Amino acid sequence: MTASTGRSIAAVAAACICIFAPLAASAIPHAQAPVTDQSRDTLLPEGTLLRIALKSTVSSAHSKAGDHFAYATVGDVVIGSRTAIPAGTTGTGTVERAAPAHGGRVDGILKLQFDPLKLADGTVVPVDITTASLVADQNDHNGMGTSVADVADVTVPGFFLVDFLRKGDDITLTAGSPFHVAVMEDSYLTPPDAQPASAAATPAPAASP
Repeated sequence: MTASTGRSIAAVAAACICIFAPLAASAIPHAQAPVTDQSRDTLLPEGTLLRIALKSTVSSAHSKAGDHFAYATVGDVVIGSRTAIPAGTTGTGTVERAAPAHGGRVDGILKLQFDPLKLADGTVVPVDITTASLVADQNDHNGMGTSVADVADVTVPGFFLVDFLRKGDDITLTAGSPFHVAVMEDSYLTPPDAQPASAAATPAPAASP
């Protein structure tokens, strides 16, 4: 790895914010709803970080537009007194565009779209890479920080764009190597003590004569 590819995530993120300030300002998530006693066990706030790991490697070297990928969460995500997203929760995404690096020091290009993460209670949670998730990767020293930073040019809801700073290299996210994504909008889970409407409406069976 060259010195240029080893630049810190913080430096890359700062450069992206400076260059793309008008767009990035609307794209970086901030929680919209306050956490209260009533919502502490149901509100999954915008900006909440999740650690995920791809189930197969995605790379500009061999991936094609239209390829699907899968990932699983690494570790539980807890809100209030409940586990909102258990470890092992699976999600999917699609390669939007991929082009390998080639002669003339031309970068590889990769564009991915994460599908919303569907939880067991039916809640749909949009996730993506953000500046905060990049900083978390840097702080974790997880070995994926540089690769993810190189692909995170600027965050747009539903996408992370891969249009890169390093020259002549392919961009690769390796299977099984954890990195962070963030919740892109406030999401509300079913209250833990709520009963399904169908169960509440079902009458008790009649007694046998």
